[in-house]
Amino acid sequence: MRYRKIFRILLIATLMLCFPCFSVAEEWTRSDSIKFVQISDVHLHENSKNVRSRMYAYSQELFADAVKQINNIEDVDFVVFTGDMIGYPNESFIEKFIALADTINAPWFWTTGNHDVGGWGLSKSTFVELIDKNTQLKKKKPYYSFIIKDFVFLFMDGAIIKAGTANGFFPEEQLLWLEKQLKTNKDSYVIIFQHFPVVEPFRSKSHCVLNADQYLEILDKYNNVAGIFSGHYHAAKVKIRNNIAHISSPALVEYPNAFRIINVDRVDEYVFISLEFKPVNLKEVRRESFERSASAKLYVGSEEDRDSVIILHKPLNENELPSVWIK
Repeated sequence: MRYRKIFRILLIATLMLCFPCFSVAEEWTRSDSIKFVQISDVHLHENSKNVRSRMYAYSQELFADAVKQINNIEDVDFVVFTGDMIGYPNESFIEKFIALADTINAPWFWTTGNHDVGGWGLSKSTFVELIDKNTQLKKKKPYYSFIIKDFVFLFMDGAIIKAGTANGFFPEEQLLWLEKQLKTNKDSYVIIFQHFPVVEPFRSKSHCVLNADQYLEILDKYNNVAGIFSGHYHAAKVKIRNNIAHISSPALVEYPNAFRIINVDRVDEYVFISLEFKPVNLKEVRRESFERSASAKLYVGSEEDRDSVIILHKPLNENELPSVWIK
């Protein structure tokens, strides 16, 4: 095992020197790898009609297909839903969502989206109470953390309690918590999940995080954040900012109707993030969504946005170090 690590680092260093941007297809398995699934923007509805390219009428079938695929994937450590689990804040919707999510053969976690809570019906406290009541999660707050295999996972809440807004905002209390988590865990690598990306996949004044600059200032103080996984924009996109991978993922309810399988690993001072794009098997539903969409090309992203291996050189407690993106 030690020789494999040394060989991998030497290989990476050689490729970095000789080919600053290069393409390679590589797979590896390691016993200490973390494998999780990210699903975003399920928008679970009942008895609803499709709206433009959003396949609300098929939301339960789309979700069931994703769950079936996940249950056939080996060694999944957990599943995370990055917001907009339901179509609008409704108690029966979240109970239906929980019932379907509980058929996953792995622990599942969540972050709040603008369709999950708000002026339409559910407060954040009620939303959390409903999940705590019907699951074993017992998180009590809409932001929380856990540690697995030397990685720290943070779940952030950027939802605004206001009907009709799609913007995100992270309150001061939560940003203080975020910074405390990063400082306390400065010797561990951190992965963050949230519905609202602080680095947008594309510009949108109606969807952006209103205090993204304040959030980014905190990230810039620390070198232990490896990746931030988000949804909201319904688009597959990967951006690297200050040695952090900002990974936006597509919607399940809308073309490309897909989710991601992610492997995260560390080798000495390097963090590997492997992305695998998984569309649902409902081909006719995907075709209909594609034909209805005015932004299908934007949402599906490039090949590199869908399937990539990102390698970040991140010696802990050091800043402003280069990152490498292997496509």
